[in-house]
Amino acid sequence: MNVFAEGEKISSQVLSINISEKKALDLYLKKLNSFSKLHCKGGVEHEFWKKFKNFRGNGNFIPLLPDGKLDKLTVNKFIPELESKKKWIDSQRKIVSKRKNFKPEYAKLIKLEKTFNELLTYKKKFFQSKSDKEKSVIRNNSKYKLITFRSNLKSYLESLSFLQSYKFPVDHFDLRVNYDKHKGSEDIEGKRKSNEIYFFRKIVQDGAQNVNHKKSDRFLRATIDSIYLNLNLKSDFISEDFRYDLNSALRSIKRHLKNKPRRQYVRLGEWSERIERALKFYKMLRDGKVEDKGHAFSTDNLLQSRSKSRYILKDFVLRKEADVYRYWMEQSTMLQALYVIDTILFNEVGGLDGRDALERRDVTQVVINRLTDPEYNNIDEDESIFNYLKLTSEQVKKNPWLNVMFKEGEFSFTYYFIPGNSKIYCPDMTRHGKFLRRENISIALSLLQKPEVKFRALRYFSRASMLGRVNMAKIWSNFTPVPERPGLLVKRSNYIRSLYKKGRYEFLYDFKTLEGETFQVLKFKKNTYVTDKDGVHFYKYRNRHYFRYFEHPL
Repeated sequence: MNVFAEGEKISSQVLSINISEKKALDLYLKKLNSFSKLHCKGGVEHEFWKKFKNFRGNGNFIPLLPDGKLDKLTVNKFIPELESKKKWIDSQRKIVSKRKNFKPEYAKLIKLEKTFNELLTYKKKFFQSKSDKEKSVIRNNSKYKLITFRSNLKSYLESLSFLQSYKFPVDHFDLRVNYDKHKGSEDIEGKRKSNEIYFFRKIVQDGAQNVNHKKSDRFLRATIDSIYLNLNLKSDFISEDFRYDLNSALRSIKRHLKNKPRRQYVRLGEWSERIERALKFYKMLRDGKVEDKGHAFSTDNLLQSRSKSRYILKDFVLRKEADVYRYWMEQSTMLQALYVIDTILFNEVGGLDGRDALERRDVTQVVINRLTDPEYNNIDEDESIFNYLKLTSEQVKKNPWLNVMFKEGEFSFTYYFIPGNSKIYCPDMTRHGKFLRRENISIALSLLQKPEVKFRALRYFSRASMLGRVNMAKIWSNFTPVPERPGLLVKRSNYIRSLYKKGRYEFLYDFKTLEGETFQVLKFKKNTYVTDKDGVHFYKYRNRHYFRYFEHPL
């Protein structure tokens, strides 16, 4: 049983575990092996992927009304937009076809990079300065040089039309907010609005790729959009988010400019053909008859087939998840906790944080923090999985660990349309998977017995993985960000310290911890480290763009 009452803060041991870590690990691995043999029998993963492929179809979005019928108004509205998009892509292809190389653009990029790096030195000088008068001079120099840089960067990004999004600049944050506002609508007007926003997102959040469908530049185009729109934000120094985004974008742009225009021409050609196929599909959909791979379907039959495929996949996933829930609810609280934490860490972090495993420790603590929060530790009757559980509300309430993981809308891998869903009932049994699992269980056992009570985060997101670098902090207005922290102490830091004393590093930014200590984030050649205000101790860097944590304000 859970040792805490609902709503009670975690302040001491979460679980009393009276066996050694090795024995606990062995018990869990044995139980997980039995679980896998029972719920991931031969063919289960293949069945998931077959149903997933049928659900995805040809990848084209079909807007539906609440009654399951085609939203013809939305289709008709965006066919001209697709036609316009194809013309735009073809115009970019024509521009590229006339180029022998991208040397002028490359030269301008190198010049921008030089100014960019000079602007970063102002942050270093400002941090090191002890005089208010000198700080004021540095601030003004940075401010006015940054104004010029923004203007030059704006012109440069405008000139790279073949690397822009269609409808550049696209406001990805605004699209995300508006879609979230309407996506749950059940009335015709709200559903149609949701369809329109999603269809528009599908059109503008797109990019070129190789003919083998690899190396899409969709993410780069979206990042360029956000950089361009953020040029209007006023600041005296280059912000860390802006530095990170621009540095990433310039690296990617440089790779494209190094290639011959012919390569870009071919990629744009593949994009144009892809849009041509989409146009053909939507026109057939509008006209009531769709042809695919030599077979003809009425629009009604296609919709029935898609609806059936969606239902079959969703039903399959929810049944499997319910089986998983019921299996683990019969196990001890310790085994439940270990399964939930292990599965979440596998899907949310993987091995991204290396052997230090600091992000996995923090995500584990987030899970523990949610355990006593009624917003996260129960599954309501209107959630998709509830009826599949075949349990009463009171029975469900007794399983807070499982509820935290399966709570609808919290962990994306639990959605039926996410490929990682299969790992819930088919845990990774590869050599790498087993190695990672042993680390995950060690982390879980450690924090279950001695939680990080000062770390009260309930949410997190990875800005680096968000299309257009959408900042969820602007959306989660009722949460406050957890202050940044350094990583583990670097044990052998003599070489880094010698470079620091010689000033041979790039100053990225500084931050203050919850305790009010100031730290510098510095780049030494290709590696980034953190040091205290005086450069005495050196720590590993925890990339703030990978994970940002948020807590409810007290």
